[in-house]
Amino acid sequence: MKITIAGRQERCIAWEKHLRKLSAIQEVVITESLNVEERTDAVLLIDDSPSRLDKLLESVKHGFHTYLISRLSDDVEKLERIYHSAEESGVTVQFSHWPSMAESTHMIRKLIEKPDLVQIKKECVPLPVGRTQTDLFDHDWIDELALIIKWLGGNIHRYEVKPVLLEKHLIGLSLTLRFENSAVASVQYFSRSDREIHQRLISSHSLVADCDVIRQRIRILSLNDFDKISSKIHDFDPSDTAEWSVTQFIKSIQIGQKSVFSAYDALLTARTLSRIRSELQ
Repeated sequence: MKITIAGRQERCIAWEKHLRKLSAIQEVVITESLNVEERTDAVLLIDDSPSRLDKLLESVKHGFHTYLISRLSDDVEKLERIYHSAEESGVTVQFSHWPSMAESTHMIRKLIEKPDLVQIKKECVPLPVGRTQTDLFDHDWIDELALIIKWLGGNIHRYEVKPVLLEKHLIGLSLTLRFENSAVASVQYFSRSDREIHQRLISSHSLVADCDVIRQRIRILSLNDFDKISSKIHDFDPSDTAEWSVTQFIKSIQIGQKSVFSAYDALLTARTLSRIRSELQ
């Protein structure tokens, strides 16, 4: 396969190292901007600009399997166009949603395919200089919402949204989503903590996974043969996530399966986000 990596050179070089390890890759081309006239099998588009979805759509329309490495977008209209274009042309699209691609998440999803309950608690220290409140919510909170939607789908029966306000300033959020299959997911987010906390609790009837996201440590609780609660600890290396995501992207192209976080996943997340924001207004 011939792969084109489009983006800033220093970032492209880092991603090229992951591709070079794959036997299916015969040629890698690095370029600052994608030339759709240059034929290629797949594209890694590294782009955080406001026009990144336009570039993604152009790549898809020219038949290139494309992995967009960027923050998730909330532009429902453009994501709908990308999704339908990819479906019509049989092109694989993948978004770099890191919570879905972490090895720890992958393990939990293998053990608990459809959770009954997802509880996420995330507290962040005050914003560093140069970041805005919108930046924080558009990254830290939406990523957690996307993980829930990826796991449980978009059939939400009831939204319960409560902002944490300091006069007119939004500093946190309490969100509960009740799904049509009776599953419940909640996010408790606070942006002004004195220490970092990021915990996910995922449970089904037979298993509970307690994930310390910062340490990438999972504690799996279950009943043993003597009807007693037992636990197993699993530790993961977050540095493997990017390489794993590229491997899965190439594999999804080769066998024609859905990517780890697809255009459909991104579209469902954007639609849910639009509904939640309307509740906040």
